[in-house]
Amino acid sequence: MACAKCGRPTTPVSRDGASVQVCAACDTPDRNCTWCKVPMTKKLVGNGQYLHYICPKCVFQHTTKYPGKTTSLT
Repeated sequence: MACAKCGRPTTPVSRDGASVQVCAACDTPDRNCTWCKVPMTKKLVGNGQYLHYICPKCVFQHTTKYPGKTTSLT
């Protein structure tokens, strides 16, 4: 499935028992490299559980837990 905003492929992410299509480019936060201060590339890994950033200049890598957009209010 393609993203309606940018046309890139989406990744199915399981949240609260439902499968949601997430675009790594549009639906995830941007991050600049700690050292170079340039925008990092990003992709969802681990069945959409983690967001992996890579600096295109110095190849610095950072991975963070990706909670997705659906949250429980209980």
